[in-house]
Amino acid sequence: MEFLVQCDPKFPYNDIVDIRQRLLKSNALVFGYAFEKFDLFSIESILHLQHFEEKKIQLLPDLNIVSRMINVAQFGIPSRMDDVTKLAIDLMAFSQTMNIFIEPSIAFHELASCEGNQKALEKLAWFRVADYGQANSWVDLAQGRIQRLPSVSLKETQKLDLAYPLSRWRRNYIVALKIAELELSNLTQLDRALSLLKWMVQDYFFAGPAAIFATMYFSPHKKKRVIKNLHSTDRERAIRGIKNAAWDITHMSDFVAKINKNDQNIKQGEYFIFATADKSLAEIAPVLIYNSSKYDQVDELARNLSKWWPSVEALKISEVLTQYLRDIEGRPPPTSTLPSDNPIQFMIEKGERIIKGTVK
Repeated sequence: MEFLVQCDPKFPYNDIVDIRQRLLKSNALVFGYAFEKFDLFSIESILHLQHFEEKKIQLLPDLNIVSRMINVAQFGIPSRMDDVTKLAIDLMAFSQTMNIFIEPSIAFHELASCEGNQKALEKLAWFRVADYGQANSWVDLAQGRIQRLPSVSLKETQKLDLAYPLSRWRRNYIVALKIAELELSNLTQLDRALSLLKWMVQDYFFAGPAAIFATMYFSPHKKKRVIKNLHSTDRERAIRGIKNAAWDITHMSDFVAKINKNDQNIKQGEYFIFATADKSLAEIAPVLIYNSSKYDQVDELARNLSKWWPSVEALKISEVLTQYLRDIEGRPPPTSTLPSDNPIQFMIEKGERIIKGTVK
């Protein structure tokens, strides 16, 4: 079956083709859907999905990208434009032109945790300016024809408590603290990864995004420290770095949760794209997009992990992880034996005490 899609003569087709190519080359996009029938990021395929199949596409950007979108809306293109700013402009231009909804909620919760609620609300107002009905102007910005948005009208935002700690982030923060604790230990890299998985299964709960994050972080092939300032003598800086890592995990877990929710209810008909300027996250996120049944395939998981580990160690981690997943399948969550009626807060405080008392 063939479909004919005719665009409005004013549609900036050639510009969008250019922008799309730059976005694909950036390697900053992780698609939460498979390329089975056709290229779901082509202009024609997106229009087909939206108009013939009535599907929606959501873009989930990280804070670095959202911040650049806000800065461009507020101040225009900077005199020295970095790659992340170029990426942010291209994403906004493409999303507005192609009617892709941008969902930045996790980014704004992260911003509020770092800079306070009022600052986050002010920047949310500027984001809404950026994301409101200026597709042609963003295309012109992306193509270098103008230097700033011609129409800016700041509107008052709804009073929201963006600084309220997200439950998902608090759980991921506990895992990030444990990852940091193991990194500061004298264990081998492999034993750190296996210890983290064992702790999750026996003493906490299994969180897929955090587990994959940890296996990459502990690997001998990692190119940089994913947890910033962990070895700083200023232990508050180390804590801030761990909190930042917990937000990275939260972005990924939110992405995976949305995909899984949609898969369980196909009628929702939504596709999700995770956009990140962090190369490490862009490398981890595709590994998380799987059918749960795939974890029955040890070799497939090992191939994914071999991006970061020697083949023998990748296979070992894969075998242990697969066995753990089989062991906990259908098992009720472990009952807390902690001396507290608020075990999450107890574990956070304990983890912070360990990190603050450890310098290596």
